[in-house]
Amino acid sequence: MNKTLYGITALFSFLFLCRQSSFAQESADDRLTDGTPPAFSDLERDLSHTSPGYFTVNPKSVSVKLLSVTDAPDMTYVRLKEEPPKDLNGVLVTVDSIVNVASKLWQIVHDNAAVPNIESKYATAYPQGVTSASQLTQWSRPKVYSYGFYAENLYGGVMIDCSYKVAFTYDGSYKGKGKFLTGVAVIPTVAQVAWGYNFSMTAAVPDSTITNVGTEADPVAALQLKLTWKMSTVLKEFDGTSVYYVQGDGYYKEIATPWKGEPKTIGSVKAALPLLDPLKVF
Repeated sequence: MNKTLYGITALFSFLFLCRQSSFAQESADDRLTDGTPPAFSDLERDLSHTSPGYFTVNPKSVSVKLLSVTDAPDMTYVRLKEEPPKDLNGVLVTVDSIVNVASKLWQIVHDNAAVPNIESKYATAYPQGVTSASQLTQWSRPKVYSYGFYAENLYGGVMIDCSYKVAFTYDGSYKGKGKFLTGVAVIPTVAQVAWGYNFSMTAAVPDSTITNVGTEADPVAALQLKLTWKMSTVLKEFDGTSVYYVQGDGYYKEIATPWKGEPKTIGSVKAALPLLDPLKVF
């Protein structure tokens, strides 16, 4: 989006400099209620009364845009933290029973900044009994889908400008059978948030969405990656969720989003069917 982030933030910076002296004498006890600092400052609360348009997200401006689709040269986008690879001879490996041995729920952006060590947070879809990507072979080059997330206030200023990548490695095979997933991750690349706004992002891979969409003899792993945003100001909080569907053969689809009208048709996507009953998924 070719707009100046924080459009009118300079105005509020000026107001802050003019008025900060009136808050300088405020004691810490005055700012505490239940022993923790308030989510927003007294200055933000005060300015929200005189300029509510600055602190109000324009729902029509919120958008998530697919920016590019690329192949990564290798898996350095993620740092696998798995059990040391071991010989699976004597270990019961059930190729048609697929599990996530890594993260199920993790924060991506917290308090307007990327979470530290985010590259070690990811999901997998392995055969039951497999504990490491190195125990599978024939891995493909990773796929990377890059997105931009934007939100303006009522004055047209860009208050949130966030870019992130959904990446995954697919085609993993066990003894020549199946197509499995590893390194299913969300990597924030930009997280710029204007003064007066708070932004966070969380990822989740519910176990109920991990399934085999192939056959018992030649399974194809599939999962759903749920990405949830929270935008808040002193006046209001907005939540939003997108759901991305990933298969072990490299098939990928955004199957639900609140920012582009009605969710996409998902009835024809076998592993996405649980999404029709959210209580069974999340």
